[in-house]
Amino acid sequence: MASPILVATLQSTFLTFCSLLIARFLTSSPPPDIVSLLLYTLLSTPPNFLWQQFIESKFPGYLPKKIEVDDGGKGVEVEKKLNWKNTFVKMGLDQSIGAIVNVSAYIGGTRALRGVPLGECWQVMLENANCENQQTWPVMKAGYKLWPAVNLIQHMFIPVEKKTVVGSLVGLGWGVYLALFAAQ
Repeated sequence: MASPILVATLQSTFLTFCSLLIARFLTSSPPPDIVSLLLYTLLSTPPNFLWQQFIESKFPGYLPKKIEVDDGGKGVEVEKKLNWKNTFVKMGLDQSIGAIVNVSAYIGGTRALRGVPLGECWQVMLENANCENQQTWPVMKAGYKLWPAVNLIQHMFIPVEKKTVVGSLVGLGWGVYLALFAAQ
């Protein structure tokens, strides 16, 4: 059986491909560079998967809560209780550090994959990370209309190994937006 990170990467790449086809159908502008955007997805999904694993390990969304049970001396039952504080910490980390890193990497990374010199791509990424670039805030602002709600639902109800799949499904629509943005 394939590893969860490989499955998530392949699913995300397939959904990105679907997003690009939809964007191509919806726009009359030149199509985005499909190969570079697919390659970017292949390269960016594993770090995002690992990021979700990391923040879940540091801030578990559910903590065990012992319940005393009169079961003839067999012990206690344990149920999981949502930890609101950890859920909002993870959401804050995702919507701040995660968002800036992903937007900067997307803008710089897709340029690099289109053949732009690495020095120029690095400069653009640094400008985006410092929010100096005109492209950062439109993407961040659009993202803040969607991703906080998705993020909260993911952290509350979705097991960590399935978060990238759910994110990829929502990302299908987001991918159309990014593909249209990249085509400008």
